[in-house]
Amino acid sequence: AHLYPGPRYDGVFGMWYGKGPGVDRSCDALKHGNYAGASATGGVLALAGDDPGAKSSSIAHQSEQALIHCGIPVLFPSSVQDYLDLGLHGFALSRYSGSWVGFKCLTDTVESAASVQVDPERVQIREPMDFERPDGLHIGWSNLPAQVEQRLFRRRLPAVQAYVRANGLDRTFFEAPRRRLGIVTTGKAYLDVRQALEELGIDEARAREIGLALYKVALVWPLEPAGARAFARERDDLLVVEEKRPILEEQLARLLYNEPTRPRLCGKQDLSGAPLVPNDGELSPAEVVE
Repeated sequence: AHLYPGPRYDGVFGMWYGKGPGVDRSCDALKHGNYAGASATGGVLALAGDDPGAKSSSIAHQSEQALIHCGIPVLFPSSVQDYLDLGLHGFALSRYSGSWVGFKCLTDTVESAASVQVDPERVQIREPMDFERPDGLHIGWSNLPAQVEQRLFRRRLPAVQAYVRANGLDRTFFEAPRRRLGIVTTGKAYLDVRQALEELGIDEARAREIGLALYKVALVWPLEPAGARAFARERDDLLVVEEKRPILEEQLARLLYNEPTRPRLCGKQDLSGAPLVPNDGELSPAEVVE
C-alpha cells in the first residue's frame, strides 16, 4: 500500500461493516484507522448498520455520534440507487481527502429491493476547482499525535466538504421565488418527507406555488456549509426532519447563528419548545404529515 518499497498494487480498497453495537465496540480501531488515513489510490468505506426501531436488535441504534467521535465523515443514502451512487462517491471522496468515509446503512433500505441504473458513466467524479488541496493528506509515516489531529480537522475534513460541494451531493428540490419554508432532511427521512408531501397533495407545482423547498443532504457530518447557507438564505423558516438525535439541526444552528438574516429553525422542537419531530423510535410518513 505504498508504505514500503516495491508495492505490488496501485492501491488497496477497504470496506468494513459493523451493526450498531459493533460500531461502538470498534471505535478504537476505526479512530486509529481514520487518523492514519487512506491511500491516494485506494480508499476506505466504513458501513454502519443501524436499526432505529430495534426490530432485530437488543436496543435501537444511531451510529453517527460514534463515527463523528472518530472524526469520520458520514454519508447517508436514502435508497438502493443511492447506495450505488454514494458508494462510488464514498470511495472517491476517501481517495481525494485521505479520510475514511462512514456510510450509514438503515434497516428499511438494506431489507428492500429496487430497479437501479448501473450505467458505468452514471457517476461522474469531479475534483473541486475552488479548493486548493493541501499536500500530505494521505496515509504515511508522519504520525506524531499533534500532526495527525491537525491534518484531520484542518485539512482533510475541509477537503471532504469541498468534494461534496464540487459534486453536488447535497441537492435542492422544488425551489421557487417565494422562499417561505425549507425542509432539510437526509437518508430514509427524505423518503418519508416525499411520501408525506404526496399524501398532503403537495406536488412540485404546488410546492413552488406555496414557497416550499426541499434540501436533501448526502453528507450529514461535517455539513457542507456553502450549500446549506445558500439554501437557508432569505427563507422564513427551516424545518429539519431527521431520525433520532439532531445531527443536522445542531450543525445548522451553529452555521446560521452569526448570519445577519437567518430563518426560524425548528426540528426536534417547535418555536415554543414543544416536541415536534420525534427524537426516538422510527420516523414514519404519517408523523411527518402531522
